[in-house]
This record gives sequence, structure tokens and C-alpha cells, in this order.
Amino acid sequence: MNTPLNVITLPLAQNNIIEASAGTGKTYTMVTLYLRLLLQAGENNFPTPLDIEQILVVTFTRDATRELRQRIRERTQLWLKLLESYQQNRDKSEIKDNELLALLPYIEAQLPLAIQRLSFACEYIDKAAIFTIHGFCQRILRQYAFDSGLGFKFELLEQNQEQLRQVNYQLWRDKFYSISAEQAQIVRQVFVTPDKLFQQNERLLTGELPKINQTLPFTDISAGLDYYQQQLQQFQRLEQQYLAEFIDWFKQYEENLNQQRSKSKKFTDYFDAVLSATATIEQRIALAEKLLPIYFKKNKEVELPAFVIEFKNFLQQFSQNDFCQKMHYLYVAELRQRIFEYQDNHNEKQFDDLLRMLRDVLQKPSAHKLIALIRQQYPFAMIDEFQDTDPVQLAIFSKIYLQAVTNETTTGFTVIGDPKQAIYRFRGADIFTYLSIKDSCEQHQAIEHIYTLQRNYRSSAKLIESINNLFLKAKNPFYLDEIEFIPVEAAQQTSAFYVQGQVQKAWQLLQLTQDENNGLTMEIMAQAFASHLQQLLTISQQGNAYFGADGQEKQAITAKDIAILVRNGKESDIIRRALTQKGIASVYLSERSNVFTSMAAKDLYRILRACLTPFNEGAVLAAVGCTLWGLTADQIYQLKQNETEWAALIERLLHYQTVWQAQGVLPMLYQLFQSEQIPLRLQQFDFSERYLVDLLHLSELLQQAMNQQQNEEALLNWFELQLSGNSDSEENRLRLEREQNVVSIITIHKSKGLEYPLVCLPFILNPASNRKEAFGFYHDEQKQLIWDLHNQQPEKAEREVKAEEMRLLYVALTRAKYQLIVGVPATFNAINNKFSKWDSKKLTALDYLLLGGQQNVEQKEVSYATLLTQALADNYEMQEITETDEINSPMQSSAPRELSARQFHQNIEKNWRVTSFSALQAKLQALYGEHLSDNAQDYTDNAIEVDDEETVPSAKPLSIYPQHFTPFDLPKGAGVGSVLHTFLEKLDFIQPLKTQSLQILCQYLGLDEQWLEPLHLWFSNILQQPLPEMGCLANVASTDKLMEMQFYLKLGNLFNQQQFNQILRQYHPLYDQQHPVQIEEIQGVIRGVVDLVVRQNGKYYLIDYKSNFLGDGIEYYQPDKLAKAISSQRYDLQYLIYSLALHRYLKWRDPNYRYETHFGGVFYLFLRGMAVQNNAQTGVYFTKPSVELIEKLDQLWGE
Repeated sequence: MNTPLNVITLPLAQNNIIEASAGTGKTYTMVTLYLRLLLQAGENNFPTPLDIEQILVVTFTRDATRELRQRIRERTQLWLKLLESYQQNRDKSEIKDNELLALLPYIEAQLPLAIQRLSFACEYIDKAAIFTIHGFCQRILRQYAFDSGLGFKFELLEQNQEQLRQVNYQLWRDKFYSISAEQAQIVRQVFVTPDKLFQQNERLLTGELPKINQTLPFTDISAGLDYYQQQLQQFQRLEQQYLAEFIDWFKQYEENLNQQRSKSKKFTDYFDAVLSATATIEQRIALAEKLLPIYFKKNKEVELPAFVIEFKNFLQQFSQNDFCQKMHYLYVAELRQRIFEYQDNHNEKQFDDLLRMLRDVLQKPSAHKLIALIRQQYPFAMIDEFQDTDPVQLAIFSKIYLQAVTNETTTGFTVIGDPKQAIYRFRGADIFTYLSIKDSCEQHQAIEHIYTLQRNYRSSAKLIESINNLFLKAKNPFYLDEIEFIPVEAAQQTSAFYVQGQVQKAWQLLQLTQDENNGLTMEIMAQAFASHLQQLLTISQQGNAYFGADGQEKQAITAKDIAILVRNGKESDIIRRALTQKGIASVYLSERSNVFTSMAAKDLYRILRACLTPFNEGAVLAAVGCTLWGLTADQIYQLKQNETEWAALIERLLHYQTVWQAQGVLPMLYQLFQSEQIPLRLQQFDFSERYLVDLLHLSELLQQAMNQQQNEEALLNWFELQLSGNSDSEENRLRLEREQNVVSIITIHKSKGLEYPLVCLPFILNPASNRKEAFGFYHDEQKQLIWDLHNQQPEKAEREVKAEEMRLLYVALTRAKYQLIVGVPATFNAINNKFSKWDSKKLTALDYLLLGGQQNVEQKEVSYATLLTQALADNYEMQEITETDEINSPMQSSAPRELSARQFHQNIEKNWRVTSFSALQAKLQALYGEHLSDNAQDYTDNAIEVDDEETVPSAKPLSIYPQHFTPFDLPKGAGVGSVLHTFLEKLDFIQPLKTQSLQILCQYLGLDEQWLEPLHLWFSNILQQPLPEMGCLANVASTDKLMEMQFYLKLGNLFNQQQFNQILRQYHPLYDQQHPVQIEEIQGVIRGVVDLVVRQNGKYYLIDYKSNFLGDGIEYYQPDKLAKAISSQRYDLQYLIYSLALHRYLKWRDPNYRYETHFGGVFYLFLRGMAVQNNAQTGVYFTKPSVELIEKLDQLWGE
């Protein structure tokens, strides 16, 4: 049951669904819930306040994550400002945020704490756990690499279609290169080419493979080819046996079979074809399949002879189309398996691989620990746009949050979306996945309530009223019973849309009145819209068209206030041409074309080829003759005749080549564009702006690619490969040529989530493309996707297409703030091509609503005006437009303002920077190279290990380890330190060591399984080693440790090395009189990452892991040797910085914190030295800086 949402009382420690209709403030609601969690405010609170790293928010695009993070930042800053003001004057009237005002009673008693939490959130908002679904999966797989068993070293590729194509080519070769000529002919008929096959099935290669609705007569592709050959042979036998008798029988009963005598010619053509020596068996089957159902499906007057029935039964059992679908299914299934195997065995991963990998990990029986860790890290999760989820994504979140232990109150899970706006089926999103979670929640009570947002803050009251009435006109407007249309209320809005002093209607309808025989042409409608917009903008320039309200400043209507919604690029091209003719600038915001397929790309290639080979006459002529250089045929002829000019051109090309080789391709191209006056030459073309943007974009891409190419020739070869346009990378998309004060043209899909004052829908009443899909898909009663191999349920597939068309219409109608401008014909016949009965396949979604949900109406003609009046009442105005309308001449752009750059008058602190211990250590290394060994860098920051065995005398190996399998025999180097560090980071200290984890460790260290027992012994010793005061690591629970604590230590004052050395000399026992710290003065922050912070016995301990090789005997890891290593590598400077950072953090988190009482000390664990259990503390360096030292440093660096 749907319940109106109260954002203040929503229970947060449970699982919720929130359905937010368009314009009802979905993002605003999410931000309010986020702040409730931060402050632990409102009714039905979460048990504990959460910080920004514990609240997981998942959206589906990077843009959405950026927008949501910014909205949270802005509202958090607003609440902080209001609460700080309220703390001072206690005046509630100054709190203009209604939600904050409602929450004030819950936080007033702890107002300082609330302010502190908001301040912390503002400062660290960039660390908020706001991810795309792919970003979330990537983080989990890397953070819990050992728990997931997948490792953590993989390379994420945004798009890798070429890799998938290569896997497809290999499968094609494996399956078809060795088959017979007859079977190759079948393959050509069924699959055509490997590229065609890949293109047809590309969207099926990710996500879940659809189920099939029948049992296959063969189980693999090879068996399918054999099966097809057998069927062809049977058909040929039947054909040869019965063809003559069939013809005689047909001629005898020809008139009785069908009254439409003209159709009998098709049989004659069929007989001619099958008797033809050139006809193939496949062609004969196809002809028979099309004709027999027409003549023999239902015939009560003539009894079909046995041979005809046998022939018919055979064709019913064997359909060429069915066979093609079955083969495609088997091929796709095997190709998917090949792709998954490839991805699992290679480090390169695509975004969708991350989802599949995490889904598979969570399905394992051993995944309960990983699930618990994720729930512990993210006690609350909020999933945005959940109507666009798919089965894989649902499986991930269900496993983590919905299938966990019942009656658990320590987690919350809220999904928010709108099923009426589920429009991304082509991308793999599946509205039935969303509906299935609603079903399962109702059955298993995993989700207590479904809440709805019911107030629209976007559109005017009249527009909302009309859209409500329109959708309520049909009993089941969205075709699916589970998607209910709930009318929304209008928020208070004072502004309106005025033209000539009159408030405009919510709908402006442009109706064509041409003779219906001309049809509804898109070109005529586009011209009508361009004329209407030209007139509107002209009136606005005169000051008579504006947005505003009584007593408010009028806002003139400009081009940027107008959006035109289209279905695709074809519709965009038509409307843009019409706008250009009227002098109206526009931009297509949904451009998905590849810049390498543009005309500019081909021209730029010719220019680069000429620069690289200036003595190749053909290359030079091709360059100067292209659009970029722009010489005419006559100018080229004159150039060729003038040796001086030709030589000068070659000289210039040689100069550009020299610049290319010395400075790079980008500087060379910029110089060429300027010297040859390319922008000036391009101004003569209408497309100059688009061309120039592409040119600059390509220049940048070439500069980036130059870093991966060996030389200029290699770069040109790379460029030539890109011209095919196969790369689908986002960075290769065409860029917008302009964005300011132009009419926005955007697809309905991309307009979702956006709003515009005026929205134009010129083609919404044109039937959607009825291009027949190659294969049929539908969802069964269990909401599982079915591949309809036998085309048994075409009406279900069609119904799902219509349902999505309706959802697209809903999105289109709900983008406008003031007015919808819609193009309509005079009658339905104008768009339905004079069908005497409306064809349900040709009805648009808007037609369906206007007809009240009827799909077939026995009328020849109905006026749109009649239906619109019934649906929209008095909320529309109709304007008739004829094809011959001519409104004014093209608009003249207003004179551009003279612009000047803003002047900067502030001071830039040049010493302010972000530095780290590694950077400081490197500077000390440069000063004291002989004192600081190059072979003892701290791998924690720089991942550099000691690797100089010759300087260390040998020692006897440890007897408890097999020979050559001691910790001293482990490999050395940067990679080893990183792997050991990550292993310890993921290790649960109190749990027994797992063989699987050690096997993965061996894999990443490049060790064989002989190392399993030594490694098990070593890490057991590390965990059991007694540490002074703290005890051993094996007693540290997960709740008492903080791994990888990243910090930014603010240096409030300019770093003063003299005072710093003076403090160290006075309070630091390891201060080196001979080598004081010498670093130039800096100001800013020091960043770092503490390996581990442990809480034991009421104290906090700072732990840093070191895998440095100090020698191959335990004696090299005694406390005195470690102190020397600490001092020589200035690790003492590191732990002082880390200690101060931890001190400040604890002081901020706990008002009762005292350094003397609660700071336990610092451990540097030299792992190779912790090889045996002993009480001598080998491998362990422990210290605790004095309170005086920490406080002096705190004062020196200020806060």
C-alpha cells in the first residue's frame, strides 16, 4: 500500500521504497534524509548518528553523483549557517528551511554536537560514499580483495568493444573455419558475418541472459548445423515427392481455397521458383512458410489431402526463422561464456564486469563475512533511480541488505525512483526488475512500506492539472497493472508565462490543416515550430513575452528557455534545419557521434599526412584541396603552375613537420591553424562552428595519443585506424559547439531529470519507429525476461514496447515548467495513413490516452480538437498552421557585448601546498645522501623496499622454517611491500588464517605453493607477537581497529624549520645534532595514511608496517638495530607527524580525550624480523612521544 512520505518521520532503520513522480523533489528528499542520518534527527531515527563515509548513496551516472554531492554540500552548508546563527540569537524565524525547522526540536538539546557534525561533513564532503553502481562495485572488490578472492590489481577500461569483437572473431573461427561448404552456406544465411552477428546481439553480452520458452532440439552450434541439414533434406524429399501432385490438386481446388484470386499468383510464383534450377532450398522454405498459412490454415470447404497435411506439419515444426533464433541464442550463450572467461583471466575489466564479479562473489556460500563487512562499513544505503536497475544490480543489493538476518535494526536500505520514468530498456534497465522487488517485498515483508512524493514543485498548477486529467482518462495508462498513476498536487507558484499581457495556456497546440493525402510530414511540422518560436522570440525582444508575476521583475524569454524534445538524431536534424532557416541558434545535447567519423577528422588526417610527407605531391594536393585548407580547383591549378608558390608551400609544411617533431602535434596544429588562417577560411561555411570544434577536439586527442606512440608515423597510423569509428570511448563523442542562449534540442531519454520553462514536442504524435526487432523478448508471470524463440507471444512483446512508449511520453510531458508546445494533425487519419479502422500498432502513446485507453475504434475520422477538449478542458490553445505559412525573415541576433577578462586582485600564497612525509624524506635524502640509505625508503608512502643484499653480512637461517623459505628469503622490491601491506589491511586478526587467502598472496608475490606453510607460520607469529602494553594483534577485534586512516594535517602557520629543530633538540630523544631538518619554508597541509590505529584497554596505538630487509638473520631486527634504522631513515619524523595527526583527530572526536591517558604509543613493525614467537621484541620498535613534544608541535603548526 502506498503511503504519502513524511520525510521527518520516515523510519530509517528499515527497508523502504520511495516512489517520486516527476518534479516532486526526489533529490531534495534524498538530501534531507542524508542530513537526518548525519544528525540522528527526526522520528524513527537510525540507532546511531552516521558520518559521511557510512552513508552509501548509489546513482547510475557520474553526472548524477556530482550533482548529488554538490546538493548535499550546499544544503549542509546552509543548515550549518542557520544553526550557528540560531545558536547565537535563538530566533527560529531566521530558519527558512522547513525541514530543518521541523527537526530543530530533535537536535536543540545537543546543538553544539549537531553543528560539529555538519562542520565535519562540510569539510570532508569529498570523502562521502556517493558512487555510481560501477564505482561502488569497484571499491568493494578492491577494498575487500582477499575476502572476495578476486585480487585487487585490475585495470578498469571504460569501453573495450574491440576486445569483445576479437573474442567474437576467435569464436567464429573456432566454430566455422573447418565446416563443410554446405554448412558454411547455412552460416551465411543465419549469421551473415561475424560483425553483423556481434552488432545484432551486442546488448545481450552483458547482464543476465534471457531464458527461453521452449526446449531446443539441439544443444550446440555444430549440432544445429547438422539438424538444419537434415531438415533441408527432408523438405527436399517432400518437395520432390509431392510437388507434381500438389500442383494438380491446387489447380483443381484453386477457386475454393481463397476468394482473393489475385493471391493465387503467389502460388504460381512459388512453383516457378521451386522448379527453377537457380532456387536454393532456403528460398523454397521461406516461400512455403509465407504462403501455406494463407491458404491452408483454415479451410472447412476443402479437405486437405494427406500429403499436404504432412507438408504443412513439417513446416509448422520446422521454421527457418525459429531455427535462426535458436542458433543465435546458442551462439550468444557461448560468446558470453568466452567473454567472461577472458575477463576472469585478464586484468582488464569493463564496467559491467565489476557488477557480474561482485554478484558472483556475493552468491558464494562463503560470502557471509564479506556481506557483514559491507553492512558494517555502510550501515545505511540509499539507491537512486532504482526503476532503472537490472537483475544483476538487484541481486547485489538484495544479497547485502534484503536477504540478511531478519529483525536486525542496525542497517537501513531505501530505494527511490519512479516506475513511470523507466525508459532505459535499450541500455539493459528493466522495469520488471523494479516490479519484482515490490512483489518480493510484499510477500516476504522485507520492505514495510512503499512511500510516495505527491507534490510537484516544477510545473504550473494548470499544467499539472491537465497532465493528471490526461493520464486518468485511461483506466490502465501505463499498460502494466503494477504501475499506478497517482495524481500529484501543485506547489504554490506565483510566476506565470505572459505574451502580450495575457497568461498563456498550459498547452499550445500547433495543428496542421493540409489535405490528409499529403500526410503528416515532419518537415512541415518542423517549419511550423520554427516559425512559432521565431514569432515568440521576436515578441520577447519587444518586451511583450516574459515570465513573471505581479510585483516581480519580468524575465524576458530567450532561446535558452526553450527545449525541443526528439526521439533521435534524425528528428533533431529536421528541426535544426528549420530553426537555422529562421535564424534561431540551437544545439543538440544528445549527440553521440564519434568525432573520428566527422568531416574534420578526414581533412585533418590529410593535413598531417602532407606535413609528414611534404614531397609526396599527391598527399599535398589532397591536403590543400580539402575543406580545412580550402583551395578551389582553380587555385590549386594556379599553385601547381607557380614553382615559387609551390616551393614556399613545401617549405611551410617542412617547418610544421619540424615543430611537430620538436614540440608535439598540438603546438604544431595550433601554429598551422593560425599561420594558414584556418578559422577565417572556415567562416564561409554554415557548418564552420561545428567543424572548428571538431578540429580542436581532434587536436587534443592526437596530443594525448602521441604519448603512447613511438613517432610521428606511428601516430598517423593510429589516427588512420580511428577513422573507422569503431572506438566507443566517451572522450571521442562530439562536443557541443555552443551552449549559451540557444534552443536546446535533446532526446526524451536524455531529458529525464531536467526541466525547462517551455518544452516543444513537434513529433510526439508521429508513430515511433516500427522497425521490426530481429528477436522477440517479453517477461513472464515471474517477471523473468524470456527470449521468444518460436514467436509464440508477439502480443506480450508488443505490449512491453507500448508500455515503454507511454513512459517516454510521461517523461516528455513532465519536463515543462509553464507550457507544452505540441504538434498535432487535424485528424487521426492524417497520421494513420487513411486506415478505416485505427490500427493499434500505429497509435501513439498520446493517442492511447486521448482515446481513454481504447486501442481499436470503429470510426473513420475524429477531430483532435474534440478529443483534446475532453482531455485538457480549457487548458489548451489551438493554432492552425498551413504549409505555406511564412513568418518574417530570419531573426537577427542582437549585437554581441564586448567582453573583457575579469581582473585578479588577490594574493596567491606560493608556499601553500599539499605535501607528505615522502616528499619531506626525499628532500632530506637530497641533503644527506650518504646518511640516508637509498635502499631503505618507506614503502608505505613510496612502495620502495630495501634491495641491496651485498651490504648485509649473512646469518644462519631460522631453524623453524624450511631452508630458503624464511621471511628473509621473500622477494624484495616495491611490489612485495604493497602486497604484504594490502594483505594485512584485509586480514581479520582474530580469525584463523585461511589457505585461500594465502594462495592469493602467493599468486601476487609470484611464489609457488611450497610457501603456504612458511607464510602461515610467519603471519601466525606476527599476530601472536606480544607488543608492549597493548598485547598481541591476534586479540584485536575488527571493531577496535581503523585501517588506512587517511589524514590531512593542517599547518596553520608557515613552517619554521629553526623552531622545529629547536623543539626536536629539546624534547625528541632521536634528534640528530649532525643532521638537523632542513626544508624550505612551506605552508598548507601534510597528507598521509596511517596503516593501522588500534584501540586496546582504553588507549589508542599507532601502527606502521615495514617490510624493509635489514639482514637475513633475526639479530638484525633487535630493538637497538631498529632504532638505528628509524633514525637513519627519519621514520621518527614520520611517526611524529602521524602522532600529531592522530592526536588532533582524537581530540576532535572525544571531548574527554587526554594525550597522557589515551594515547598509547607508536609501533613500527618490521615484519621480516617478527619471524619467531619470542619475548625479545625482535622486529618491534615501540615509542611514545612525550606530551610536551606533541603539544609544542601542535602549537608550532597551529590549528
